[in-house]
Amino acid sequence: MVYLIGGAPRVGKSIIARRLAQETGADLISTDDLWSESVKELTESERKEKYPFPGFSGTASENTLTSDELTRLQLIEAASLWPELDEVIRKAIAIDEPLVIEGVHLIPEYVDRLIAEFGPRRIRAVFVGSRDVADVAEGIAKNTSSDNWMKDANPEVISQLAAFVAAFSAHIKTEAERNRLKYEERTKDFEGDIKTILSMVLGE
Repeated sequence: MVYLIGGAPRVGKSIIARRLAQETGADLISTDDLWSESVKELTESERKEKYPFPGFSGTASENTLTSDELTRLQLIEAASLWPELDEVIRKAIAIDEPLVIEGVHLIPEYVDRLIAEFGPRRIRAVFVGSRDVADVAEGIAKNTSSDNWMKDANPEVISQLAAFVAAFSAHIKTEAERNRLKYEERTKDFEGDIKTILSMVLGE
């Protein structure tokens, strides 16, 4: 079984995926790790074409793209990584090893194709998001985990990132519903959210 946790950044996908891997005994892969390896093989021009998402500068005035523009670039990045994801998923299914994959590069269009090819008995997925900008910003500011690379960022930059997270979540929710896939909106009760999401993806 391959379990997929997709959705917006900064909504707890990594924590959820680690908990899922613990419960299922599966290996865990982040699409960010696949992205890092893929980028190493590219020229500068190839990288700009395949992976154009600029990230966020620590200086608010340098973050000039709108949330919709950033969402479009993130979707280009996602599609560019699908060949690498295909290879990993096909290998896991071929050797019948449980695997959890989490990351922003997993989007409904791609997951729907995987389920159509391999069937719901081998692919299970859930998408996670938050469309509330204030909630996202508050969560980033309060998260003291070492995984939170934004914890010491300027509040204005945190607000910019939160706006992108909300916009990307809205897109993912719409596409998940269109493809009849599971989507869970984050709340302030993260432990409760984790239980709900694990139940959804495990089919309990």
